[in-house]
Amino acid sequence: MQHFPFLGNVVDNEGDNMYPYVHLLPRRDQFIFVNTQAVLYDYNANEIVTTYPQLQGGPRNYPFVGSSIMLALEGDYSTAIIIICNRAQYDAYQNDSVNLPTQGTCGRIVATDPNLAWEMDTMPFVWNMGEMVMLPTGDVVIINGAQAGSQGFGLATNPALNSILYQPDQPLGSRFMTLNPTTIPIMYHSTANLLPDGRILLAGSNTHWAYTWVQPLPTELRIEAFSPVYLSVDNSNLRPVIAKASKSMQYGSTLYNVYVTMQSPLTGTWEVNFASAPYSTHSFSQGQRLVKMNIVRPILLGDNGQYKIVFQALPNGEVAPLEYYMMFVVNQGVLSAAIWVLIS
Repeated sequence: MQHFPFLGNVVDNEGDNMYPYVHLLPRRDQFIFVNTQAVLYDYNANEIVTTYPQLQGGPRNYPFVGSSIMLALEGDYSTAIIIICNRAQYDAYQNDSVNLPTQGTCGRIVATDPNLAWEMDTMPFVWNMGEMVMLPTGDVVIINGAQAGSQGFGLATNPALNSILYQPDQPLGSRFMTLNPTTIPIMYHSTANLLPDGRILLAGSNTHWAYTWVQPLPTELRIEAFSPVYLSVDNSNLRPVIAKASKSMQYGSTLYNVYVTMQSPLTGTWEVNFASAPYSTHSFSQGQRLVKMNIVRPILLGDNGQYKIVFQALPNGEVAPLEYYMMFVVNQGVLSAAIWVLIS
């Protein structure tokens, strides 16, 4: 067991040093964010090697809880970008202010850049407890949560029924798109997880100490699936089908093949992307990451619409720790169903 004084240094009278956001960066260290502060922690040397600038806008962890995600790793895998979005107002938890509107800002930082600075953006809605799910395309869906109060039993109102899409490659001010709403409030003690078919599984929501069926926010036992636009019928002719691929891959210099079929001829760019299978609690998915493989070449095999895509193995376990991943083939933003692959 290691003593980690950073967690004690950032605590305040709201107790918001709980449930820190931890991201394993692709270079043997961890980005750890609590309250409004973040550090870079070398877990091998057991020392803090970098202290990041303060994120403006107030605390982001439980009970004000926003959410956080690391954007897709790609290229030479040396760059890691962290996003932290939404929060409750500072005094909402301590004062049981269940109707106090939440806030809707996002901070974005290149955690591996020597010139460290937060870039701030404004969401279309105020939000608290919004869960961030990395799509196989590299975009992010923010879903679930509330628009008033804070996190905890009976402390939030005004469910956030809309979801929004965060498009990281768009310019600042143009990254958010509002998506179709649900009719089911999914708030405290909920979850959102990517499925191998590209949908997002939504479940949970128990804002009370025990099960209750009292309106307006009863315990929610229904399970819902959200389908992003890449699953629309209009995109079916662009959807790849994985015909053959290895079920295990090793780190190093090896080249791997994945064979896919297509209804329409190849006209755009291909991606082979590996998505982890994280677990979500208190609006944060532990270990969530998406890694984009470096493609050597796609090869047309014949007139039957089959292609062989050749891609480079990942260099090491810092880029993608040893575990099972969902491998998606993406064609012009439309993805295949995934197969499970063990990376080791």
